[in-house]
Amino acid sequence: MERLLHDLRGPLNALSMHAEVLKRASADDPAATASVRTIQHEAERLADMLASAMQVIALERGDTTRVSLRSVVETACAEVAVKDLVVADTPWPDVTCDPGLLAVAVAHLIRNAVEATEAAKAPTPPEVSVDKCGEMVGLVVRDYGAGLRSTNPKVLIRLRASSKPGHRGLGLVIVERIARLHGGSLRFDAPGTGARVTLLLPSAPG
Repeated sequence: MERLLHDLRGPLNALSMHAEVLKRASADDPAATASVRTIQHEAERLADMLASAMQVIALERGDTTRVSLRSVVETACAEVAVKDLVVADTPWPDVTCDPGLLAVAVAHLIRNAVEATEAAKAPTPPEVSVDKCGEMVGLVVRDYGAGLRSTNPKVLIRLRASSKPGHRGLGLVIVERIARLHGGSLRFDAPGTGARVTLLLPSAPG
């Protein structure tokens, strides 16, 4: 992946170099200068998006095993240092998956829910529960933030720059990738206040 990304950066670097030449040549033309700046900006954005895409594509499923979903949630809460989170006190079915990838997906969802709820200064803490959906198990993460602009996954799950410092904006893209690697999916609902995200994973047999 690193070599492929290096090869892709070659044309982008050439584009940036020639754009700089054009910018100097068009210094007396405000419209041309503005266009060149746009080209440079978009080239930089494309380079960042390529790096992000490669990071997501590099995720591959390893060996799958029976995993306690509740234990993964509790471990993720400890690692993310979450204090105000309600974990449903109900029976939690196990799932069959790559435990390492599951831990990554759960941590992203919990972190997103906590940050959305805190940003809205909502008095109700986010909640995590589980729902049996036929042969699939749904990990349901509910926040009390500003809500979703859409419940369409094609609108929400996209490579984009994050407005949060230190974030690459890849959380949902990574979670969906992990879901698909296990034959699952990611669903979104607007429950009235905040948002509800459901990660569907295969249920463990028996």
